Amino acid sequence: MKTNVTGIPALALALCLLLAACGGQGASPSEAPQEDLPPEETALVPSGFPELEETEWEAVSVDLESFGLSKGCDDERFMYIFEHTNTVPLDQLIVFDLWGDALTEGSSEELRSRFLEAPDTVLAYLVLMGDQIVTLPGWEPMPAAEIICQSIASADAAWHGGSEEFAQTLAACRERYSSGRVAELLDVMEQEHAASMERNHGQSQ
Repeated sequence: MKTNVTGIPALALALCLLLAACGGQGASPSEAPQEDLPPEETALVPSGFPELEETEWEAVSVDLESFGLSKGCDDERFMYIFEHTNTVPLDQLIVFDLWGDALTEGSSEELRSRFLEAPDTVLAYLVLMGDQIVTLPGWEPMPAAEIICQSIASADAAWHGGSEEFAQTLAACRERYSSGRVAELLDVMEQEHAASMERNHGQSQ
């Protein structure tokens, strides 16, 4: 049985450790004048997240039950997320986007916004989601993290026409994460973005 991980300090600590190890945006030495930094601090940050241990337990969950939620408009907590997508924690936003069906336009848009604001944080959470599989109505079974990548990419393509900000953020992530699970997730974003641009605007990339 999966455990509710919402708000527990261990998750916050895990995210902090991951971001510290891979040089998250908030800790990037590039924000300081290069001439004022000691030589060892001007070295390039190693690419990619550290390898995650294989465990029998999940770091985070994508099941509604883990959050005490049930799917549908009769669940007040479920609808609270729908009405407060810009303020709820990332874990709740993601689980709503996975299971909200026709209600997810706002959550997908907010996920795009958070990816542009803090791409390393969003990618770290997606990596911690591991290989959990979700089967949505009309979809083939897919890793939940890849579904969220598609939501982010399609929101930018469909509603923003393929923004320059998204392209720059994706390119910057490519420079930092050239291999491993993060690179695979970036592949999913790029492929879905191109497909969505074609579907919505008739543009091939």
